[in-house]
Amino acid sequence: MAQVQWSDLPVEILAIIFQKLKDPCDVYRCGLVCVSWKSIVTTILPPFLLHSNVGKFKDKTGSFHFEASLNKQSCSLFNTQTNETHEIFLPEVDKCWFSSSSFGWLLTISFKPPHKVHLLNPFTRDRIQLPSAKQLSGPYDLRVITSTSPLNPTCLVLVICHFKGALAFCRPGDKSWTIFEGVPHLLDDVTFYKGEFYAVNSVGYFFHLHCHTPATQKVLCPWPRIDFLQLGKHNYLVELDGKLLLAVRYGHEYWGSHFTSVIEIYEWNWVEKVWIKVKNIGNNAILLGAGSSISLPISHFKNFKANCIYVIGDCITGFLLKISERVNDTGFYNMTTGQFEYLYESSLIWSSPLNWFIPPSPVIYKQSRAEVICREKKGKMKSWSSKIRRSLLNWYTPKI
Repeated sequence: MAQVQWSDLPVEILAIIFQKLKDPCDVYRCGLVCVSWKSIVTTILPPFLLHSNVGKFKDKTGSFHFEASLNKQSCSLFNTQTNETHEIFLPEVDKCWFSSSSFGWLLTISFKPPHKVHLLNPFTRDRIQLPSAKQLSGPYDLRVITSTSPLNPTCLVLVICHFKGALAFCRPGDKSWTIFEGVPHLLDDVTFYKGEFYAVNSVGYFFHLHCHTPATQKVLCPWPRIDFLQLGKHNYLVELDGKLLLAVRYGHEYWGSHFTSVIEIYEWNWVEKVWIKVKNIGNNAILLGAGSSISLPISHFKNFKANCIYVIGDCITGFLLKISERVNDTGFYNMTTGQFEYLYESSLIWSSPLNWFIPPSPVIYKQSRAEVICREKKGKMKSWSSKIRRSLLNWYTPKI
């Protein structure tokens, strides 16, 4: 009997095997084997909710403080399809803040000055060093947006401090950040769309960020103010089917906590330079977050509903200001019914700020990037090939 190679197994069988793997790291590493395995893995790994290690804690007097876990050597990912929480051993995050990600890479900032900054792939534990955060204020509140995977030589890395309004960018390997001048206070969101960065602030100005001009011209170029916005909202930018969308999240305050009531979607018209209201996003879902926002077709993910917009309790500074111990604004707005429904109300995942975490696309490591990638590993990496074999045997063995 001829021996069958792993690479020759039908796609349907491989998908069943990969789905039997419980650890998302094992599933991800399968995607590093070959192109065909990668194509399967990208349809299996769902969006996760990343538990920030920055949270709110009580002291002996009962007062709340804004801190980070001092000795945390792991990150927690909540699977939105199975409602399971996965703890990933990650000693690289010890004594670091982490609350934001881009293309599946975590932004980590060391507690101690000069606040060293890295991008970290939690599945492979590869690290890319960035300039320190000593140029930036409020390092615990930084959000990262990359133009592409950090392994791409053309990658631009932009960071934003929501609370202070700081905005800067660099390329992996740079020694310092390039700071944007004249940044308006309280930028709500930044996104990378068709080769350029765009931003929107809390009072409705939409900006084009020029990162390719000389350093002396790093300024924001605003379009006319968005005049239809009302009070009590947060703005997000997200791409859907090649279109740039603005999501406006309205809510109300109750005992120091913010609760979502309505979310409106607008599409940017590049010819007339105006926002046009969108009433339906079709068979798609939009995931909004201060750390990252994405859109996705729901065909591969059973727990996401069509024409719905998902939001999370994600504001770090909001957790600092809350007077209530219980803060949960995680759920989805149904554009068809106009109703908001809360999710995970019985879960403890909202005990710290959350962010959407989209697993990175598996990329075979290229030696040419060695100068910016740190591959030192602390602790043992789990063997995953044996888990694949065990999953195959468990699936194939008849149940008696």
